[in-house]
Amino acid sequence: MTSTKGRKIIAFVKDVPLRQMVEKAVAELEAEVVWGLDTTQVVKQVAEMRPLAILLHLALLDEVRRIIQTLKTSPATRRIPVIAFDYHSDEEIIRQAAVTIYHDWYFNAQDAIAGNMRPTLAEMIQHNLDGVERDSQKLFDQCAQPMPPVVKRGLEEFNAGEYYECHETLETAWMEESGPVRDVYRGILQVAVAYYQIQRGNYNGAMKMFLRSLQWLEPLPDQCQGIDIAQFRADALHARLVMEALGPEHMKDFDRNLLKPITYEV
Repeated sequence: MTSTKGRKIIAFVKDVPLRQMVEKAVAELEAEVVWGLDTTQVVKQVAEMRPLAILLHLALLDEVRRIIQTLKTSPATRRIPVIAFDYHSDEEIIRQAAVTIYHDWYFNAQDAIAGNMRPTLAEMIQHNLDGVERDSQKLFDQCAQPMPPVVKRGLEEFNAGEYYECHETLETAWMEESGPVRDVYRGILQVAVAYYQIQRGNYNGAMKMFLRSLQWLEPLPDQCQGIDIAQFRADALHARLVMEALGPEHMKDFDRNLLKPITYEV
């Protein structure tokens, strides 16, 4: 099983039997349940949390509809699976919910509580993790390979402060690569765009790109194709936190020396 240490599952559930069902599944996955969310900065919360899944009792749909819609339409969070459930299998209600919140799976909670459902809730979530685990092994193998010349050119542009050009170059590398190492290139190019937006004084644009990059950068090994990913992540986080502390009104005061170069070996 993929390690879930420190990982979370968000659940919008109030009904006691359903909460117990969720707690059982979360325990099987050795994860932690987060009951609901603060309604402010929802995308930022969830992008930083990187939950395994979002669980929703459809009885609460009217309360959380906007939250789920926001998360499923943001590039920073839309890949997180949403699993909906209720005490029925009314196809029309399920269809309407799918159109409204774009949920990935639905199940009848009565069957789950009775132990008659296969796959179980934990197995649904684990199915998604199994795909991640397979990609992780492929990524490990690809990270041991030398970086392609186009990636080296993109890193050179990044380190020269040519962030827009870096974005263009690494986007080419990303499109040419079909394996999971493409996430390395995508994460770096999104930080490059964030830095470019900082240069332009665009707080919101930079924040969007920082948050989008988390889903790609956080799961990566500390080293990949000679790139010091761990240091790069730390530098990007520090730049973001300083930017957040300044706020949109004081972007002109951002210290450009915090836009650190990427350390790598060829």
